[in-house]
Amino acid sequence: MSLELFNSLATFGTFLVIAATATAALIQLRHARSANLIEGINEFTRTFATPEFQAAQRFVLVELPEKWKDPVFRYQYFTRSARTTENQPLVTKINVVGNTYENYGLLVKRLLVDRGMALELFSGNAVGAWESLAPLLAGNRRLAGNALWENFEYFVVLSQDWLAAHPAGTYPPGMRRIALVDELREADAEYAASLATA
Repeated sequence: MSLELFNSLATFGTFLVIAATATAALIQLRHARSANLIEGINEFTRTFATPEFQAAQRFVLVELPEKWKDPVFRYQYFTRSARTTENQPLVTKINVVGNTYENYGLLVKRLLVDRGMALELFSGNAVGAWESLAPLLAGNRRLAGNALWENFEYFVVLSQDWLAAHPAGTYPPGMRRIALVDELREADAEYAASLATA
């Protein structure tokens, strides 16, 4: 074997080793990225399941719309020094929900969590929270500008578009569904009717 042929084979062999190494590195990076995306989703799932977040979200979705009609509460919300010990925990709940979605929107925007998974898991909750928080956010933005909770807004816009595109969910078309029997439908209707007449 001539020296030139040996050098050519050695160079080609080196190329194959480098190509295989680069391919293995890309596969490892892909797996690492997938693991990070999954961990990001898992972290937010854990956050959303905490009693603190659940209580805060319940306040925002159920109680805040009525509470926001109270001018005393609105004044205290916008004026930190005027907040009472009664209303400070409520403001904290508002901030917990808004800031959680703000952080989540940032991760989605920066592609640090999978957008499709995020939308499928949290779009309905994000839109509901935004709708409840919109009146106070309008006042906040009047004072502080549009940058406040802009990543939350970004995630809600994505969520609204996703929900509009998937009004019946994402169950695979053509896949068999399980028939459910609503055995308590009549009993529930009777109970609801009894409450209306009471």
